[in-house]
Amino acid sequence: MTSRNRHLTTAATLLAGVLVLGVMAVVGYRQLTEPFGAEEPAAQAEGCPDGQHEVSKKTLRRSEVKVSVYNAGSIKGAAGRTMAALERAGFQPGEVGNAPASVKARTPKVYTTKADDPAAQLVARYLGKGASVVHADEDFGPGVDVFIGKR
Repeated sequence: MTSRNRHLTTAATLLAGVLVLGVMAVVGYRQLTEPFGAEEPAAQAEGCPDGQHEVSKKTLRRSEVKVSVYNAGSIKGAAGRTMAALERAGFQPGEVGNAPASVKARTPKVYTTKADDPAAQLVARYLGKGASVVHADEDFGPGVDVFIGKR
């Protein structure tokens, strides 16, 4: 293989690598900036013929979600620090305080009274892998309720 062929092969390989990196950057940026929430049928009654229901798409933003934070652990001030972090992230503040004795949480738990609540899912996603969404009959404070524990 001559020196010229090696240079052409190296240039072609480098160009292909740059193109792949560019495509990956565009796809990653789109995924990062994609609004939270998916298209859902607005009305899905039984017997509704295919194509006869409307599809609505609503983008839920952090500024539209009110969050109350309660400390279910033994670390003093954890609820206040968590609320401050949530506010910096763009969530609306609700109440801050200690959790009722009936609520136990080692890792963050996001309580909601609605089934499949996108606001609760958005808060849990912000809190990270250890956070879980819990459906509860009781509403503890304004907005979505977050109970934090020792972790």
